[in-house]
Amino acid sequence: MESRVYECDSQQIANLKKLLEEDPYGDRSFARQGYKLKEGRAIGGEQSKYYLYIKADADFFKAAEEKLKGVNSFKRSEKKLEESIVKKIEEEEGLAEQGFGAIFG
Repeated sequence: MESRVYECDSQQIANLKKLLEEDPYGDRSFARQGYKLKEGRAIGGEQSKYYLYIKADADFFKAAEEKLKGVNSFKRSEKKLEESIVKKIEEEEGLAEQGFGAIFG
């Protein structure tokens, strides 16, 4: 599995969400794969952008990138920023798992 981060301008968020929520039960849907959509200011990126985090296999990314071409300004984030965002999201997930572990012992 590979983690990738994409970005788009805030003005395009409605178009992006529409594509992400499309066909939620399809074999290659974003909903089944799982994703995180974060505002730039909340994740350490540009304030005028949204960042899409996806962890998937290479085949999923090929199909996903083809679907997302319709969103203006949508592109993969630069390597350094992508690594930073992936690290932050994985840390958040780790903390959430620890919290559940403490609750359910």
